[in-house]
Amino acid sequence: METFNRLLTDLFVAYYDARRNKRNTINQLRFEINFEANLVKLCEDILKREYEIRPSICFIVNNPVKREIFAADFRDRVIYYLIFNYISPYYEQLFIEDSYSCRKTKGTHYAIKRVESFIKECSTNYTSDCYILKLDIQGYFMNIDRVMLCAMVEDFVMKTETPELLIT
Repeated sequence: METFNRLLTDLFVAYYDARRNKRNTINQLRFEINFEANLVKLCEDILKREYEIRPSICFIVNNPVKREIFAADFRDRVIYYLIFNYISPYYEQLFIEDSYSCRKTKGTHYAIKRVESFIKECSTNYTSDCYILKLDIQGYFMNIDRVMLCAMVEDFVMKTETPELLIT
């Protein structure tokens, strides 16, 4: 019962994290109608080892460049945040200062401030030219070796003193 209560509490935190930027999407609203029952069901599925990832929704966006997006079912987003909340403190120690994506206190505004300070330094206080390279490697994430990536993550998690719920 203690494990159930702890996991359920963690799922509530993950739910509120997951909905932060997804309010009023069809997927999120459907989950929210019975969110307490949905979270209890998720908790039971995890503890019984019956949780299964649902199919993603695929769509195309055109801005800033045309690319294919795979959006997870909202229920799965809750699980992603649950895992993220467990392992992020351990991964944070490995990241360099100038890695910004999906990091608490390291969003776009922080990145802009850092770039401004680099430009100021590089241009000797805006008195000389300074160049910036912005690039996007087409299809980079679609071509990551997922088997190797999963093996690396599993190895890291098993070597880290992570919460028992992750590895039991």
